[in-house]
This record gives sequence, C-alpha cells and structure tokens, in this order.
Amino acid sequence: MVRETERSSHWPHASSRITRLLGIAALTSAICVALLLASGCSKGSQNAGANGASSQTTDTMGAHMAGPPIDVHIGQSVIDAAPAPWDLSSPQSAVRSYLAWVSYADRIGQSQVATTTMSANEEVRVDSYIQYNLEKSKLIDQKLTSITFGKASTGTTSTLVPTKETWTYSYLSVAEGNAVLAGPHSASYDVTYTVIKQASGAWVVDSVAAKAKGTVN
Repeated sequence: MVRETERSSHWPHASSRITRLLGIAALTSAICVALLLASGCSKGSQNAGANGASSQTTDTMGAHMAGPPIDVHIGQSVIDAAPAPWDLSSPQSAVRSYLAWVSYADRIGQSQVATTTMSANEEVRVDSYIQYNLEKSKLIDQKLTSITFGKASTGTTSTLVPTKETWTYSYLSVAEGNAVLAGPHSASYDVTYTVIKQASGAWVVDSVAAKAKGTVN
C-alpha cells in the first residue's frame, strides 16, 4: 500500500520478463503453494548456482508491461515469510488480504503472488509499480502498523471500504543482501478501496484511492 498514490503513474508497458535468483525449494514451497488457489506457478528455466540458489527466468503472471531482465536476490527467510492464506469472504477481509499479499509481492518483486486478492484492473497497477521499482534496482519492505475501517458503502456492483492507515517502509537494493537504500520512513493515508464480488463469491480489490496525510518519501 505504501506509495499507492504513485501506482497509477507507472503503467507504460505491455509484458515483462524478470530474472530472479531464488532457492528452488523456496520457490516451490512459498510461491507455488501460495498460488494453488490461483493459477499455479509460472513456467521458466532454472540453473543451480554454486551456492545452491537457482537462477530463474519467468514471465510475470498477469503482467502488463515489458522490461529488461533483472536479477533480484531474495533470501530464503524472506520467501518463507509469506502471509496467511487470503480470506476473500467479505469486503473487509479482502482488503486485509490484499494489503498483506501486495506487501509481500513488493518485497519479493513478484506481483503474481498477490493476484488472487485483486481484479485484473488492479493487477495492472500493482504489477507496473513493482516493475517500475525493479527497473530502479529497488524493492520495498513495508509493514502496516495500524488500520481503522470506516463504514462501508454498498452499491449495486461494488462496495466502497474506507480506511485510515499508518505504515513503515524502507527501500531495499535488489542485490544480494538487500541493503537498505532509504528509510525507514513512516506514512499515513486516508484510503478508499473499491471491492467487487466475483462470480465465485470471492471479494477482490478492484481499485484504490489513497490520500497521503503529510509528506511521503
């Protein structure tokens, strides 16, 4: 969610290929398992390195941009720190799941792990923002420190869910070790989520309107 106000500014491309260095076991256990209820793992080539990690080139699932191959080093512990399984049974639980999984996607530079929590429309924005940061050789490590839900407004095709949120976040290098490039910072937002109900009965986030309270770095 951090810098959500910027996500809509970085749409420009049509599909992406990203080279990532991930442990084979980590990729299988954390990302593939996380996607069992979605569309499965993306196909790619793996080459084991001397340190036991693998070099994997994948087509970002659901991506809508094109970008150069980027080496992103993600440690085993980071991959293992996947959120709890998503709960899409109500608009509020869908928002919570969206925030948790988008934060994880931003941290590992993989938008596809969060796509079950959002519509195709929102996927474009999330994917493009992650790609935008990767092209600048950085990741975001963000944590939701508080969230207060306001009264939801139910329409004929969607529900508006207002929140007040505070976050802490840092920008990290994609290089091995993920050195901190900037931060930690803190930010507060007034946010309105448009949440829609799919034919399956699952609620997903379709769009996000965020207004920063104060300065956001």
